[in-house]
Amino acid sequence: MQTQEIKILEGQRALGFSQEKMRALRDAVAQEVGAMALLERDMPESAVVLLDALMATTGKIVFSGIGKSWLIAQKLVGTFCGVGVSAVGLHGCDALHGDLGLVQQQDLVIVISKSATGIEFEYVLSSLRLQGVRTALLCCNNGPLCGYADIVVQIPFERESCPLNLAPTTSSTVTMALGHALAVAVSSARGFDKADFARFHPAGALGRKLLLTVDAIMHKGDTLPFVGVNAPFTDIMYTISSKKLGFCIVRDEQNAFVGVITDGDLRRACNVGPAVFEQCAADFVNTNPKTIEPRAMAIQALEVMEKYSITNLVVVHDGDIVGAVHIHDLVKAGIKG
Repeated sequence: MQTQEIKILEGQRALGFSQEKMRALRDAVAQEVGAMALLERDMPESAVVLLDALMATTGKIVFSGIGKSWLIAQKLVGTFCGVGVSAVGLHGCDALHGDLGLVQQQDLVIVISKSATGIEFEYVLSSLRLQGVRTALLCCNNGPLCGYADIVVQIPFERESCPLNLAPTTSSTVTMALGHALAVAVSSARGFDKADFARFHPAGALGRKLLLTVDAIMHKGDTLPFVGVNAPFTDIMYTISSKKLGFCIVRDEQNAFVGVITDGDLRRACNVGPAVFEQCAADFVNTNPKTIEPRAMAIQALEVMEKYSITNLVVVHDGDIVGAVHIHDLVKAGIKG
């Protein structure tokens, strides 16, 4: 067989293997997509009961599980907290050895167990019932634990995407999806909005936009480009160039705010020719510049700059100049991408 023919056959085999692998991936995903569609179509009525309980809870939501269910519980804790619903995690085994003291009577405990089995949670749920704590169970099967919880949400489930129908795959996906749906529904009912989201995610992009104030990023003190009202053209040019903010702030003899001169103002002033060197700040200062308060949101500064097509603002408080902010400062802070 010729070398070229061998290469063609090898390529065909490789392509066949590749297509087989792609089919395997798609089949697994299709299995989970089908499970999600089943959950949407056959959402158990008890999920609404659990949602009502979540909305009525005045304490915290306590998620618990063992094994893979514990990993789901931890993720749902993060999701609920992220949308403003106070939640904590309690491992099922730890609950048996003192950590059950974490739970208060006004809390709601949600146990996650695919099979609805486990002697650990029989003890835990029994103890919580004696304490008058309301409990719920998220499961995929009708097991012994269903008789121990106040609310049982049995998620519609047919099989795992695992070829052996053993590894928690599809069951984990639908349980997580239902948990996310509950979190979203509760937060929406409580009127959770962007400002609330920013408070719980202060380091995120939205948090910076909604929480960062002008005084946190503004230039102040010796970094400010001040010139006097009688400053000559060369002094103005030097100040704008050396301070690197693209403008200067003009003050009178009493240090009162007069206005600003931008590098654009300087270029336009040069249209008069060499006579510009005989002019001073008072000849071309803009006495009606845009200003902003130091406690204003940084996003507001950006909105003003974009509205008036400017790149800087003087920061003023009670008539005093306290700083300056440039659009580059907003970019560095992540306010403008």
